Amino acid sequence: MSFIGQNTLRTKQLNRTLVFQTLLRLEAPTRQEIASFTKLTPATITNIISELIEEGFVVELGNGVSEQKRAGRKTVVLGLNENSSKIAGVHIRSDRVEIGIVTLRGTVLKSTSFPIPPKIKQDDFLQLLKTKLQSFLQQNKTIPISCIGVGSVGLVDYENGRILEAEHLGWENVDLVAELSTTFQLPVFLDHHVRGMTLAEKMFGSCKNQSDFLSVYIGQGIGAGLFLKDQLYRSEMTGAGELGHMTFQPEGVDCWCGNKGCLERYASEGAIKNELKVDSTLKVIEACQNGEKEAIQTLRTAGKRIAIVLASFLNMFHVQKIVIGGELAHQDLPLLNEIREVANSRSFLAKKRKVEVVTTVLGEQQGIIGAASVALLDGVFTATK
Repeated sequence: MSFIGQNTLRTKQLNRTLVFQTLLRLEAPTRQEIASFTKLTPATITNIISELIEEGFVVELGNGVSEQKRAGRKTVVLGLNENSSKIAGVHIRSDRVEIGIVTLRGTVLKSTSFPIPPKIKQDDFLQLLKTKLQSFLQQNKTIPISCIGVGSVGLVDYENGRILEAEHLGWENVDLVAELSTTFQLPVFLDHHVRGMTLAEKMFGSCKNQSDFLSVYIGQGIGAGLFLKDQLYRSEMTGAGELGHMTFQPEGVDCWCGNKGCLERYASEGAIKNELKVDSTLKVIEACQNGEKEAIQTLRTAGKRIAIVLASFLNMFHVQKIVIGGELAHQDLPLLNEIREVANSRSFLAKKRKVEVVTTVLGEQQGIIGAASVALLDGVFTATK
């Protein structure tokens, strides 16, 4: 999604979304500042802001000081009415589903989760998801939602609202959007879960002012999302971003994807737990916090492996920042620092301009916020009266 508007080539819906993004990015701008930032005409901004105020999404906060202030004209500072619309965010991981209700500023008001039973068939999963989501929304019926956003593992067809394939779960051609929209009679939007997180980093996280950045999520697998020139990168139907299936060891262990030596077989949550012979990520974290050398070294090794692959990526796309998410990416654990040091030391281009490597500021609920972000842009602000 570009942050540069075009009055004649873009639709009214896109311009509305662009204004929303700008309100998030600039916090409390004036109409003149929004026009300057988006390159939209003042008349276009005036019309869009008037609509958004009438619909309750935007409020006038009072007079302010504007960099674009002109003699004889009052400058009125604008803000989002955070609670004017709520979105249900559904994050489908390999092992569990996380559900939450999210505001226009990415605040999670309520949340819950449930495990995905092993080897569950896709039809049974759809029924389970609908039942759990319906129960959650019923429990929180005093907080009405306007749409549903879903971020899912697997290959996701963003345009047609389908999970094309989640081979490790045994799913194929899951018409998720059609199923949920029929059941809940609400607009539903679907994207890959890490692309949703990447969008959330741009909207609510630490990358509001970065035009080029990579978001990496380390979970049961390893996924990535990419912003280039202020646009979320998608590669036609499959979307791209499968960092975990980049080759780390050419003649390495077999991966479920059909390749050998994929990075996620060596550095994901699943790989780390297998190496340490524990059954939960929490036990890995506790072992590190207790100073257990084996756990600390295992995380360092995983971080180095991820960084080696990222160094090659950086030589192709020298982004400004890499944001690492997942339970093991906490600032106090050794994995993040290892990625930061090794990626910058091994990338030829990073030696010329160092790449900032940080943990996400969105916390443990970044999957829910990411899922909601997809619906927030595509569902809340594209509608016009």
